[in-house]
Amino acid sequence: MATATRTTARHGDRRGAVVALLAVLLGGCVVSPQPSPPVHDPILDGGLVVVNGEISILKNQISLEGLPGAVDPAEGSIVVTNLDTTDAPVLAEVNEDGSFLITLTASTQEVLRVQVKQGERRSRPVDLLLAGSPAGSTERVLDHLPCLEIEPEAWVALEGGARDIVVRNTCADDVSIEAPRLRREGGPFSVSPAAAFVVPAGESTLVTVRADGGGVEREDVLFLDVTAPEPGRRALTLTLPD
Repeated sequence: MATATRTTARHGDRRGAVVALLAVLLGGCVVSPQPSPPVHDPILDGGLVVVNGEISILKNQISLEGLPGAVDPAEGSIVVTNLDTTDAPVLAEVNEDGSFLITLTASTQEVLRVQVKQGERRSRPVDLLLAGSPAGSTERVLDHLPCLEIEPEAWVALEGGARDIVVRNTCADDVSIEAPRLRREGGPFSVSPAAAFVVPAGESTLVTVRADGGGVEREDVLFLDVTAPEPGRRALTLTLPD
């Protein structure tokens, strides 16, 4: 009788151990969190953006095409702004393969700013010059005077109120900048200083953007026109939440 009792106890111990092991394994599967894919700002590959068709010397409608893979992740919309006109920005949807096709008014030697918009996130703007030769080609426009460091670099997102832009001169010479100007002036944006200024070599200054006016447009472009040591311009896209 005692033997039977000991045998039953051993079988019960084994069953208990198996149940405990299964509970640990199953419990681990249930409570272990699964990693979420990282969320990053969209990326626009400017090397995959071309003009579909030829460009005339005169102003006309052109088609700007993003080849498959131009936008990552492949969602949202594309925003194109002609920096050499005051036309409103043009939008088009991004296709499932990361491509897009957008039509707007432009001509040779004008610069188009292309940016991906996904909710409140945006890609770093890509500026493309519409080159005249070969027909339909584009050229990536690099920052004028790279030693003039601007932060934020090319896109300023405002929630309302004010935001400072740091203009830092790491050049060997003083940098002269004309009075900051807005491309369309259809939004609530205002900028200070309102007069031309100089950033001495090795020093910094602040340009303050405010969104306290009555305009209804939700974005604009701020131009900082450099007059010395080399004439050129820097452009910053200003946006408000939709």
